[in-house]
Amino acid sequence: MTRNRIVRNILISRQPKDEYVKYVMKCVSQSLKKRHGQVATLAVRQGDDIQTRWHINDRVIEVTLGSDILASLETEPFALDDVFIQALELNDVKIDSVLE
Repeated sequence: MTRNRIVRNILISRQPKDEYVKYVMKCVSQSLKKRHGQVATLAVRQGDDIQTRWHINDRVIEVTLGSDILASLETEPFALDDVFIQALELNDVKIDSVLE
């Protein structure tokens, strides 16, 4: 299933931001597993921010989601995907399309 704006809008309106972040991380990590094998993720709230950690094979990539990014999710449900994809690509981690 491809990404679906309606599903995302429903999820972001009914879930706490922390849970929505975990959902998006799950979608992105499923795509990563196809190319890179084992992937583990962790998301922890730190004040107004959420710190995420991606374990891909023997690499660790950390991405901090600031309050500005979290606030944008109400109007841009795929903004989080883009943040994660850009951070991963900056660390030379290739990713195929993200699926729900």
